[in-house]
Amino acid sequence: MTTPIVDFNQRVIEEFRANHGRVGGMFEGARLILLTTTGARTGRPHTVPVGFLPDPDRFLVIASAGGADRHPAWYHNLVAEPRVTVETGSSTLEADAVVLQGAEREEVWARAVESDPGWAEYQRKTARLIPVVALHPVRTSHADRPEGDLLTAMNDAFRRESRLTSNRVTGPDTFDTVLAALTGLSAGAPPLPPDAETTEPFALPVPGRWANTSGRTPREAGVVLYLHGGGFEQRTPELEHLMAYHLSKAAGRPAFNADYSLAPEHAFPVAHDEVVAAYRALLAEGVPAERTVLFGESAGATLALEALLTLRADGVPLPAAVVPVSPITDFTLTNPSIDAPAGRDVVSREVVEHVVGQYLNGRPNDRAPQSPIHGDLTGLPRMLLVAGGDEILLDDCRRYAGAAAGAGVEVTLDVYEGMPHAFHITVLPAPQPPVGAVFLNRLSAWLDDHR
Repeated sequence: MTTPIVDFNQRVIEEFRANHGRVGGMFEGARLILLTTTGARTGRPHTVPVGFLPDPDRFLVIASAGGADRHPAWYHNLVAEPRVTVETGSSTLEADAVVLQGAEREEVWARAVESDPGWAEYQRKTARLIPVVALHPVRTSHADRPEGDLLTAMNDAFRRESRLTSNRVTGPDTFDTVLAALTGLSAGAPPLPPDAETTEPFALPVPGRWANTSGRTPREAGVVLYLHGGGFEQRTPELEHLMAYHLSKAAGRPAFNADYSLAPEHAFPVAHDEVVAAYRALLAEGVPAERTVLFGESAGATLALEALLTLRADGVPLPAAVVPVSPITDFTLTNPSIDAPAGRDVVSREVVEHVVGQYLNGRPNDRAPQSPIHGDLTGLPRMLLVAGGDEILLDDCRRYAGAAAGAGVEVTLDVYEGMPHAFHITVLPAPQPPVGAVFLNRLSAWLDDHR
């Protein structure tokens, strides 16, 4: 009888081979290879899917076993017999496995953790030192492939990896201090500062409100199109107007807070279509796409990522940048952090299941644009993805960041250690907690890089 993990691996292997290296489900957008080792005890070939870190002339794999107390079987196999077979989806090659030691191992491990902090979580779960292995290609098994084709493919993977910058942001705030600041907002929004210009420069097809601290017009400076959170079914107008003010201040351009229609009365694609219409209307009014920023939080972040797919498919010039904060990127809700977050969060699986059910109203949960990671992400604008290190949607953000970078998008992923879902709302209280100030400063600096 086969075990469930063997059955699961076999399904992944079959899908990988059938789709030339592409795998859906929880591995959508992940960097995978198939590694075949020779059984140390049986002498038979043993194939497993493993994640890898690309390097210019080798593959780097980590024997994490999910943080288990024992090394995985494939690691013991390659220690006994270092010659292995690697399938990339486009090539099959032989490689020699070398277990990295000392400073080289530490350098590669640090790079892996920077790329995906989940590796550090695995190390914290076990007393063993998780091995890092370099797979050095020997030759490809396809005699008709042009010489050098393999290294070209590996260098392409390395260049795609370099498009993802991952940052861990730390500070003095904790879950409790953030929760206290957010609870204080229940008494009402602080007043809009006196330097906020709220005049409507022109009408848009979606209701909303303007906040402008830049002293310039939308046609001159561009616009932040701000899509609020609230699980697709709630809004808090005064808080959202204040958020638009802070976004205008950080971005140096007017901000428009779009009041899109809410579920369940207006399920997908109503809000999606309204966001697309609002963006197209900005362009029709002469607002330059290259100076426009699409900013979304929580449900609004999902709407922003959805809208990009539709706008690109329609041939509409895309915004200069997109900033999704704590989005749901995969409505199948299969990412591990949904059930095992790193710490306390303000939402749960039950909340997210409710949100998805209300919004989709029976429509497929594994299709784009409504489930953004299931779409083709090539050609999207540069993006700053933001997540709390303890939130249940952390893996949604990580997976999407990796998939977008793999599609050639310039992605920065900021993970705020110890923070819950939508922690960035701490920009609103007065006085502003340190994490709120850090968020706005990092947003402003990131936008300044290409302003």
